[in-house]
Amino acid sequence: MFRRWAEGRMYRNTVQIAVSELRRAARTSNVLEKLRSLEVAEQKFKDALWLRPEASGDRFATGLEEIERSRHRTLVKQAVPAVERLLDAAEERPAERDDMLRAAGELFSFLDHYLPEDDRVDALEARFRQLGGKRPPYRPVTPLSEIYHRPAAGTGCAALIGGLLILGFLVFAIAR
Repeated sequence: MFRRWAEGRMYRNTVQIAVSELRRAARTSNVLEKLRSLEVAEQKFKDALWLRPEASGDRFATGLEEIERSRHRTLVKQAVPAVERLLDAAEERPAERDDMLRAAGELFSFLDHYLPEDDRVDALEARFRQLGGKRPPYRPVTPLSEIYHRPAAGTGCAALIGGLLILGFLVFAIAR
C-alpha cells in the first residue's frame, strides 16, 4: 500500500521534472544547457516508464522520439557551429583559451556520444586536440532504476505493524 503510494508520487514528480526540463530546453539559447536539459528530460521519461509502464502508454514513446529529433537538430545546427566559434575564439584570444577549450570539450562529449561518425565532428576534434583541449568523459544522467530498489511486497505493512507492536508494548510498560 505504502509502496504503491510512494511510487505514484515518484512517478508524478518524475514526469513533472521531465516537463520542466523540456520547457527549460525550449527557452534557453545556450546549446550546452539545452543539451543537458534534453538529456535529463529523456532520462526522466524513461524513469517514469520504468516506474509505471501501464500508466505511461505510447505518450512517452512519442515524447522520447521527439526529444531524440530535437537533440539531433540541436547538435547539428547549433552545437557544431558553436564549437567552431569557440575554437576560432581560442585561436584569436590566447588569454581566454582554457575557458574556450573547456566549453568546447563539454560540447564534444555530447557530439562524440551522439554523432560518433560525423566527419565535421572528427575534423573539429582534431583541431580541438591540436589547440591542447582535453575532452571530459560523457556523463549520462543516472537512471532511477540504479538508485531506487523496490522493497519486497509487504515490507511497509510489516514495518508499520512492528512499529505499532513496539509502541503498544511501550505504552503498556509505562502504564504499569
